[in-house]
Amino acid sequence: MSCVTVRNCPIGEGRPKVILPIVEPTESGILAKAREFSTLRAECVEWRVDWFDSCGDPGAVARCVQKLRVILRDKLLLVTFRTKAEGGEQPLSHKEYLDLLGLVMDTDCADLLDVEFFTAGEDLPDLIQRAHSAGVAVVCSSHDFCKTPPCAQLVDRMVRMQQAGADLPKVAVMPQSPADVLELLAATAEMTEHHPETPVITMSMGALGAVSRLAGETFGSAMTFANPGHASAPGQVSLDIVNEVLNALHL
Repeated sequence: MSCVTVRNCPIGEGRPKVILPIVEPTESGILAKAREFSTLRAECVEWRVDWFDSCGDPGAVARCVQKLRVILRDKLLLVTFRTKAEGGEQPLSHKEYLDLLGLVMDTDCADLLDVEFFTAGEDLPDLIQRAHSAGVAVVCSSHDFCKTPPCAQLVDRMVRMQQAGADLPKVAVMPQSPADVLELLAATAEMTEHHPETPVITMSMGALGAVSRLAGETFGSAMTFANPGHASAPGQVSLDIVNEVLNALHL
């Protein structure tokens, strides 16, 4: 598996990097969580803009991301607007989605930007190129909260993300059986072995899929989300447990 180095953090090498999500509705709450997270053992903080009460106000979004950058110091900042169609809090038109991503890029504050594979559609390559020109790495994501597609379909999706220029293809799927969890892990391993051009981020959601969040390194997942008190997706494991298990497995 290759490595993407962002703000001196090698994603794809060593222990999987831990991401903590901020899902507060107000600027004061967002910044308070950022101060708390800045002292915890995790490499990256994700700001879920779709939870922000003022997400429709470009000025408020820009001010908040600028303040987050200062508070988080050397931690990676991943900025995400999860659309309603992919399990997020708010619906956006295609133009509104593109405008929001462009706004985040223009702040020069985000280290990583989440771009939804299906939402971006034909604009994906141009969005990725624009992000790279702004010095921002792209997490290209796809979420299925109902099912787990077959391994071949998951691999094909991540390969298409790579071909569009994504730095970190990401898939999150919902298992209906233990076999579904194995399907996700098999897709992760196949990407690592046969398509190592980029690191990948994968997870099987819900309680059934929690093992994928803890043992992803074995199969090739380069990052994992942990629950610092308020989960942003089903099945996120508490930060203390994630760190303990990652330490044990990595050693």
